[in-house]
Amino acid sequence: MKKLITLSILFFGCLTQAQTKALTDDGKEVVLFDNGTWKFVNDSDTKTLETITTNENIFTKDKNATFLFRSKKIDAGIYINPKVWKNTNAFKSPTIEYAFINNLSNNIFGIFATENVEISSLKNLKDILVSSTQSRADYYRLKESEYRTVNGLKVLYLWYVVNTKGLDFEYVTYSYLTNNGYCAITGYTFAKNFEESKPQLMDLLNGLVETQKAEVKETVEVYQSPPPPMQNKKKD
Repeated sequence: MKKLITLSILFFGCLTQAQTKALTDDGKEVVLFDNGTWKFVNDSDTKTLETITTNENIFTKDKNATFLFRSKKIDAGIYINPKVWKNTNAFKSPTIEYAFINNLSNNIFGIFATENVEISSLKNLKDILVSSTQSRADYYRLKESEYRTVNGLKVLYLWYVVNTKGLDFEYVTYSYLTNNGYCAITGYTFAKNFEESKPQLMDLLNGLVETQKAEVKETVEVYQSPPPPMQNKKKD
């Protein structure tokens, strides 16, 4: 199960210098920021942490999301709008199959991550992701947790805020279980830009679809001996 936890920490790898943590008199952990302010490390509402509501709306992909990226591991993929999103190799890892940067803003990102790990339920997946993110972030707050129907698929939607190394980020995630693993599509940006960026992030997440996994073609290199060196003919 430890392998699965890598999904939650992939988005913090480029940051440096940790914040200071302390305990209050009643034993609650807080994080101290450089500007003199502080927050509880885990500031989520208890009800939000423990329950998952159900959103009765039906979510479908944007009509302009026409380019399909298929997973090579599981039967899932994501449609993107190529005018809004571009694929990037900046976040390569064994878990991340595809990463995207918004063409309109370099501060808006998306990640399509998969693993061939057996998870019993979306509720179980939520517990794993929340606890692992909490343990690695300086500050964590889960704002919303609900089941949604996206392009005919039952998915888990999480919306949360993280402060790590002094920077505030806001995330939205769809997680989906298949017979041979799970996938998670995550969109994120700096917290100050989230409200204006949320429609584009949700358009990205709503591109999640069930599809046959892509065929992995092995490339076989055939070695050929170099030709013999040319020899100059001697003149008679």
